[in-house]
Amino acid sequence: MKKLLIILLFIYSGSYAQTGIGTSTPNASAKLEVASTDKGLLIPRMTKAQREAITLSGAANGLLVYQTDDLAGFYVNTSTTTTPAWTRVNSNWNRTGNDISYTAGNISTTGALTGGNSSTSNLSGFAANVASISANYSITSADNGKVIQSTSASAITITIPTGLPTGFNCTVVQMGAGQVTFSGTYLNRTGFSKTASQYSVVSILHLGGNSIIVTGEMSN
Repeated sequence: MKKLLIILLFIYSGSYAQTGIGTSTPNASAKLEVASTDKGLLIPRMTKAQREAITLSGAANGLLVYQTDDLAGFYVNTSTTTTPAWTRVNSNWNRTGNDISYTAGNISTTGALTGGNSSTSNLSGFAANVASISANYSITSADNGKVIQSTSASAITITIPTGLPTGFNCTVVQMGAGQVTFSGTYLNRTGFSKTASQYSVVSILHLGGNSIIVTGEMSN
């Protein structure tokens, strides 16, 4: 019976330019149209390992499958059968009007991040991370962009090491009564090495090479 249905389908397909399932008038632009108001089209479902195994026998360009595990979703091969490149069709981006958002994980870039640079351009939704310390502390690259507040009642030392990335910057605030001494190789216009007093604000800027500038409300 199944063989008969397949033969009849081929005969039908050969007699007409289009084939319709659930419709006797398939769209002229479609070779195959499946029409239904209460059912969907179910394509092959498989695991990531099973999808990747398809390449062993050759994955056709445009091949579409649904992956059920790992990062589940629709995957399509956008390359050739000899060097398949599976691209996930699903997107974790949400769009509302002209705004898009992404909350499923981290966003990273290895190239240039560009955008508007006019006087009306702005970057919003970012806030400095405020970290509190109460004892001697050594700056790390993870402190980039942070505000570091010292709450110590007695003097402490903040060490500025070599190897910080170019463009590194952070702000140090003496919130406690204890004066903060900066240790390391850096430039300072007046040769000062300590915060001036309680509530002093000092910036640490790395301009590349050996040019690390420590400046602000400082004294000795």
